This record gives sequence, structure tokens and C-alpha cells, in this order.
Amino acid sequence: MLHRSPADPRSNERGSVAPLIALLALVAAGLAMGVARLGAEASTAARARTAADAAALAGAGAGERAAMQVAKSNGAELLSFLVEGQEVQVLVTLHGVKVSARALASTPSFAVVGATGLHPDLRLALARAQSLLGRPVPISSGWRSRDQQQRLFDQRGSNPYPVARPGSSKHEQGLAIDVPISFVPSLARVAAEVGLCRPFARDDPVHFELCHPTPSH
Repeated sequence: MLHRSPADPRSNERGSVAPLIALLALVAAGLAMGVARLGAEASTAARARTAADAAALAGAGAGERAAMQVAKSNGAELLSFLVEGQEVQVLVTLHGVKVSARALASTPSFAVVGATGLHPDLRLALARAQSLLGRPVPISSGWRSRDQQQRLFDQRGSNPYPVARPGSSKHEQGLAIDVPISFVPSLARVAAEVGLCRPFARDDPVHFELCHPTPSH
């Protein structure tokens, strides 16, 4: 004769709890995916806004080409560029998100003074810096010829900052500028945003150069 033990009530409880846990796991996964998607959309929208604002400021200071390059450097595409009186309006798109922005065009006094001989990309970076700062960037030393660099190198003993050997200075390529020491904190604040680097910030704080120049034709 077979003897069957009474069914363990806990086995039924385990059987009913397992589907509930699975359901809760699915719900949690769905919520996590939703939060991640919302986070990604918010991030894209913020990046698009940044790109639009930067493009508008660059366009106000240096024109449509500047706006296009700034939008591109922020991963966006410039869709339209309009000038209405003293105001510039741009429309950019980034991963399907379209954002418009406006900025007041710079006055003639905002022209990059002392830009003779500078690489076009450096002039553009300086124009963008002026738009962001709301005032011109004073250049104490810009492009230098080989002879000028040689004379500066020969007199380096009287210079408070290091002087590169002739043939090795970014100034000779039009890719670097020096600014007054009093202006360094202001330009340093926007340098990264406009594409300027400070490779010798400690020893030569007044020296700024273009981070990634494109070839000149």
C-alpha cells in the first residue's frame, strides 16, 4: 500500500510567487529602458541647444561659414542661416532634433585686430571668442616671419616667457597668438569652446594656439 504525504503548502506559494517575480522583473526592465530613452533624448536635446547657441554666436561674429563649422564641431548640421537687421538666426539639427537660436551681430569694432597672417581657422576661433566674451581679443603678438622669430630668439634673455627656435614656432605658421597677461583669464574661460589650446599654460600663459587646424589651400 502506497503512502502519500500531504502536499507542502509552501510549494504552491513558491509556484505562485515565481510568475510574480518574473512580471516585476519585466516591469522594472521596461521602466529602466524608458528612463534611459528619456535620458538619451534629454541629452540629445541639450547638445542640440548648445550647438545652436554656439552656431548663432559664431555666425553673429564671423558669418555663415563660421556658424556651419561650429555646428559641425558640436556634431550638428546647420540647416539655415538668416540675417535680419542686426540679428542672426540659425536652425540646426542633431540626431533628428531641430533647434533654432538667435544672436545679435557683432559691431564693426569686433573685427579681429592684428589678425594679419593668421590661419583662417585661428581668425574664426578668435571671432567666436569675441562673440562669447562680448569684446575684442587684444593680440599682443600674432604671425611672425622667420626673421622676426630669429630676432625674438636672439633676445630671449630679456623675454619673461620662453621663445621657440626659428622654424619651430606656431607663430610662424599663423597658428598662435599672445595676448596681454591681464586678458588671459578671460580668453582661457572660452578657449576650449572655440578651439584654442594652451600647451604651455604654466611657463607661457599668454600663448594660445589653434588646437586642430584644417589645411590651408
